[in-house]
Amino acid sequence: MSASFSLHLVGSSRRLQNFMHQLPTAVLLVNEAGSIVEVNEQLLRVTGFSRDQLVNRPFQIILPFDGTMEQMYDEHLQKEEQLECSVEVEWLNRQGKCGKTPAMILVQQTEQPLYLIHLFQLAQETNHALSQRLLTKLTHDTSLGLFILDEQGHIIEASQTACKLLGMERLQVINKHIDRVFAGIPEQHRLIKKELLEGVKLHNIATSWTNDNQRYELIVDANTLQDETGKTVGAFVLFKDITNLRSFEQKLERNERLAMIGQIAAGTAHEIRNPLTSIKGFLQMFLQSFAESGMDREKAYTEIMLTEINRINSLVSEFLLLSKPRNIQYSMVDLNTVFAEILPIVESQAILYGIDVKFTSNGKLPMVVGDNELLKQVFLNICKNGIEAMGEQGTLHISHHIDQDGDKVSIDIHDSGPGIPLYIIDKIFDPFFTTKEEGTGLGLSVCQKIIHDIGGQIRVSSKGYGTTFHIMLPYL
Repeated sequence: MSASFSLHLVGSSRRLQNFMHQLPTAVLLVNEAGSIVEVNEQLLRVTGFSRDQLVNRPFQIILPFDGTMEQMYDEHLQKEEQLECSVEVEWLNRQGKCGKTPAMILVQQTEQPLYLIHLFQLAQETNHALSQRLLTKLTHDTSLGLFILDEQGHIIEASQTACKLLGMERLQVINKHIDRVFAGIPEQHRLIKKELLEGVKLHNIATSWTNDNQRYELIVDANTLQDETGKTVGAFVLFKDITNLRSFEQKLERNERLAMIGQIAAGTAHEIRNPLTSIKGFLQMFLQSFAESGMDREKAYTEIMLTEINRINSLVSEFLLLSKPRNIQYSMVDLNTVFAEILPIVESQAILYGIDVKFTSNGKLPMVVGDNELLKQVFLNICKNGIEAMGEQGTLHISHHIDQDGDKVSIDIHDSGPGIPLYIIDKIFDPFFTTKEEGTGLGLSVCQKIIHDIGGQIRVSSKGYGTTFHIMLPYL
């Protein structure tokens, strides 16, 4: 029996740590100097300590042994040989209460030995009750965000989804006070507020939360927890992530607006174009007459009017594109040829603004199914927007990669401009929304429709300085 308890574990310390997190019993890892290297969730849950209260601290904070880790290990082996059964050890929780549990100590024999200590019966407190099994399900296997607080405001339980909302790992959250979890964040902006412990109840409250990486739209429920005497002993907070639902609603609203614009455009576009054609024809006649008569001032005015007529015609064309599904002439499109043709145009436009253009190729681009001319329109439009956003200096970087799902090629167009503020980034694809003095607000709406019609997507990211448009196209 002593041979099994003195098992020599082989492998890296990282592998050993991964192994201990899979165990259902309370486990801690101690180095030769007697410092705790790692603990698992079960030990935190039973003892009430947080991870940072234990890691790099002496093992005696959990196991009150008067001696070194090596001495404890040797003494434990001797007792096993004498008694020929499991040996109990004393353990302490965060409140200093002492208990006993059968234990096993394994050692990894390397240049710097590591001791893996199993505290067996510490699993029984959480593994056998049906309510605890439900809690385990809630914390690991559902999409609900769940926090449980004790009466002092420590987070004693947190689901995986809740930790994702915080942008933290579970071991960084368990048994940590909310003041430390939300350090530096004003009380009114915290995801969990102290007022919950004072009896404030929340029911289906909509709120927003942003961590360092992502913004979430949430529905919140919260209430206090009482013991058998009615005393408040803690609180719980439940979050339902409705970000995707809100995004879906916004897309529906956008589609409804596009449909309305389409109906207006379909009914009026041709009626507008007919008189415009007549006006343009007569203006061209006037232009020729003024040129022949040497009436330079009148000629200049006429040229301005013709330019504005062309702008109106361009706007009507964009209306027509938004008005109804377009009969796209699908064909095989070679993106390499597309970029070979548009890059000289982009570069000439960039020179006028003093902008550098860099095209980074990670090999040959795949073939896609779409409309060659419309794809050119999309790439040119977004490149032009990026160039204008940078002002008189900067770099427009065009690159491509295969997305994570492996079924689309992403064309990434990045500018080094000031970026798009968060409060308007969700509106940039809305018809008529523009930040340009002379913009129509239809360019990006048209680009989005073109890409959607061929089964692709357009996404935009802007963090700090610079904006990146990701045009994702299904490829063959």
